[in-house]
Amino acid sequence: MSGHHFQIHNPNSFSCQVFAQLIGDWKTILYFSIQRPSLMFNPFMFAPPPPSSSIVPEPAMTVNPFLFLLLFLPVFHCCHTGSFTDCQTAPFVPGHNLAGEGFDIVKMKTTGAFVVDVRTFMKGGHDGNCTLCTNTLMNKTVQKLPLSVLDWRTKVQCQRSLSSKIYESSTSVLKETTKSASISWKVGLGFKGIAGVHVGGTHSKSATFAKGLSTKDKFAFTSHEFKCKYYMFRIRNNPQLSEEFELALKNLPSTHSKKNDPAFLKFISIYGTHYIRTVHLGGKVHSTSAIRTCQTAMSGLSIHSVSNCLGVEASGTIKGVTLSAETRFCKEQSKKLKTGQSFSATFSDRVTEVEGGDGEVADILFNPDKKNGYETWLKSLKKSPGVVSYQLSSLHFLVTENPTLKDNLRKAIRDYIQGYAVSTSCPSACKNGVRNKDCACKCTGHSNVDSNCCPSKPGVARMNVTVLRATGLWGDYFSKTDGYVKVLYGNQGSSTPVIWNNDFPYWNYLIQYGTVDLASRAVLRFEVWDRDNRWDDDLLGSASIIPQFGVNIGKSFKLKHGTLYVTLSVVCGPSLKGSLCDQYSPSPGSQGRLSYIHDLDKEN
Repeated sequence: MSGHHFQIHNPNSFSCQVFAQLIGDWKTILYFSIQRPSLMFNPFMFAPPPPSSSIVPEPAMTVNPFLFLLLFLPVFHCCHTGSFTDCQTAPFVPGHNLAGEGFDIVKMKTTGAFVVDVRTFMKGGHDGNCTLCTNTLMNKTVQKLPLSVLDWRTKVQCQRSLSSKIYESSTSVLKETTKSASISWKVGLGFKGIAGVHVGGTHSKSATFAKGLSTKDKFAFTSHEFKCKYYMFRIRNNPQLSEEFELALKNLPSTHSKKNDPAFLKFISIYGTHYIRTVHLGGKVHSTSAIRTCQTAMSGLSIHSVSNCLGVEASGTIKGVTLSAETRFCKEQSKKLKTGQSFSATFSDRVTEVEGGDGEVADILFNPDKKNGYETWLKSLKKSPGVVSYQLSSLHFLVTENPTLKDNLRKAIRDYIQGYAVSTSCPSACKNGVRNKDCACKCTGHSNVDSNCCPSKPGVARMNVTVLRATGLWGDYFSKTDGYVKVLYGNQGSSTPVIWNNDFPYWNYLIQYGTVDLASRAVLRFEVWDRDNRWDDDLLGSASIIPQFGVNIGKSFKLKHGTLYVTLSVVCGPSLKGSLCDQYSPSPGSQGRLSYIHDLDKEN
C-alpha cells in the first residue's frame, strides 16, 4: 500500500458517501498518520508525495495535523435533491415526526399532537423534488426528509455507561427536572415577578412520583440514566403548520380573559405549551428509585452505597459484566439488607421513563425481560429512535400573521405554567434538625443520630428521669432520715442531694441521660440511702426497671420502709416506635414535600 497514492481531480465528484466513509475509516487515518506524517490535509485532494530524491527520512511517529483536524470536522450528512419517483418510494428518515410535536413543559412530555407539518415532503408538486439522505446507520438506505426539517445528520454518541445522581428530598428531584429542559423554553413568554416558585417540569413523571412518596415517609431518591444518540435535525424557521393545528389556532377566542380561559386551556391540553425545535434522537432510559432514608440508615447502609450498588446492578444489564471490586463491595453491603434479595429488588419503588426503541421496557435497567429487554431495545434504536435531548420554543412563535392572537396565546401559556408552579419555600420547621436549601432536614452533634436525622440503629431514644420524693422513710432509731437516692443506668451513675432529717423528703431531681439504647434492655436501678458517715450509709431499699417508651410516666416503688416516687420520659428517636423504640415508623411530616400552588393532579 505504501507504493500507491491517489488524487481526486474533480472535487465536485467526491461524493459525501465516500468522504464520510473515509472519515470513518480509522485504519486509513492511522496509515496516513504513521506513513505520511507530513501529509497536509485538503478536504478534496490528497497531494502526491514529492520526488523520491527529495524524500527525507522521517521519525516513525509524529503528531499529524490531518489526524488532529479530523477531531473538529463536522459530521457530514449525505443529502441530495431527489426526483419525484425517488421521493415517492423512499421512506422517511427514522423519527422524522418527533420534531415539531407539541410539548407540555409542565408535565415534561410530548402531547402526541403535531403542530408542524411533518408529512409533506415534496416541493413544487408533481414536477417538484424532495431532499433524500443516505442513512449510514441503516445500511446506507436512502430516506427522505419532511419539508419542515433541516440539517438532518447522523451523530453517534453511544457509550455503555450510566450516569447517576442522588437527591435528598422531593424538592431536589423537582429542581433537577426543571433543569433538564434547556432554559430556551422561557424565551418570549415574559415571566416576571415569579421569585419563590419553580416553573416548568413541576408535574413531570419523576416529580409527581417523588411528591406522592413524600407524603408517606422520609425519602431520598437516586436516578440512573443511560442514553444513546444517533441522529439530529432541526425545524426550519416559519415552518408549515399541520392543518389541524392551524385550524385550532383560528378557532381560539380573539381575547384572553377569565371567560375565555377554558378555550385556551383545552387548546393547551391538546397541543401543549411548546414545540420541539431541535432534537437529538436515539434512546434514553431514566430510572428514579426511592430510598427510605431512615430505614436504610438503621440497616447500616448509606444512601450513597445504595445508589452505587443500584448502579452496579444496572451496569450489569448494560455492559453484560460488572467490575469485580464493585461487585464484591455490593455483595458485602447486601448482607445488611437481611432480605436475601438484590438492591434493585429491595429498593424496587421506582419510576422508569424510556424514550425510543421497541421491546418490553417497563424496568429495562433493573429487571429487563430476557427476550425483549435491553439488547432488543438497544438494537431497535436506529430504526425506532426517541427524543433524547431537545430545544423548545413556545407555540406562540408559530403565529406569524396575527399579532393579537400571538400575544393572547403567549399570555395563556404563561398563565398556565405559572398556575402549576411549585413554591420554593420549605414547609414547616423540621421535627428534628434544620432544613437545608433542598428542604431536607439535617442534624449535627447527636449521638446515634446521623446527618439525615436518622437513628443509626433500632432502640435509639432520649431519656430523662426525675426523682420526685419519698414517704415514710425510716433509717435511724434516734433521728429522722437523712435521705438521698442513687440512680444507676448502664455505666452511668447519679445521685440526688441529701435531704437532712426528713422522713418525707422532696428532691424533684432531674437526670438527663440524652441518647440511650433501649434495645440493649439495660436496667435502670434506684437505691434509697440514709446518710451516716458515707462509708457506713444505710441502704433503705432499691428497685429496678427496664425503661420503655412513654412521656412523664409516674412510677412508685415500695421499700423496706416507705415508698419512692419517680417519673420517666422516654422519647423514641426519629422514625422509631414501640415500647423499646425498636420498630421502624414512617415519618412523612412535611419533609421536603412539594407545595403546589395549583394542583393539576386533582383535575386529571
